[in-house]
Amino acid sequence: MACKFRSDIGISMSEPVNAKTLLRRLEITAMYRPMSESSYGISCKSKSGRMFMLINSNSTRGRQHFTVAHELFHLFYDESPTPHICAKATNGTERNANLFAAALLLPKEGLLAMISPEEAIEHKVGLATILKIEQFYQVSRSTLLIRMKDIGLITENYFQKISGLPVKETAKEYGYDLSLYESGNKNLVISDFGEKARMLYEKGTISEGHYVELLKMIACGDE
Repeated sequence: MACKFRSDIGISMSEPVNAKTLLRRLEITAMYRPMSESSYGISCKSKSGRMFMLINSNSTRGRQHFTVAHELFHLFYDESPTPHICAKATNGTERNANLFAAALLLPKEGLLAMISPEEAIEHKVGLATILKIEQFYQVSRSTLLIRMKDIGLITENYFQKISGLPVKETAKEYGYDLSLYESGNKNLVISDFGEKARMLYEKGTISEGHYVELLKMIACGDE
């Protein structure tokens, strides 16, 4: 399913998914807003087919990326979608959404291309490689480790060992930027709202003053 989705949107089976670019391409209105620590996001689709997504800006950027992919499952594949706040997986649909998100963000073909034959044979992917992969695909450490364990690239014991390492400290030791492991995008809005406002202004449907006010609303959302 994730492979077909990649193919449908024109992304190869190894390149990373740019969540914000994808949201724009799919014409999904997305807002990044502070939510409770236990909530990750929510999505819904109108009767006319318009899609909306809310992502918790208090989550790390890596987690936000996963949330977008998770909610894409609900918008495109959930047979009985009902708006609900995404938190921890508690049922089959949520688990399927998590599996889809992991496969979409971390394609097996891409992972195999980034690890050495020795690491694959021993089922022990080194920390340097793990950091390189999570930075390349812009995912959280936990998402990557679970995905590698699920497809047999690392053992349960090795999973537990690496999971116990401090994420930001190890990334810093290897010279990586830490923004992936921090929250961000607060009040960011991804939408064609500005484009539509411009069209209305050019058609004379709204006044210049109204148009300026709409642009201010967008600007406030980007702070």
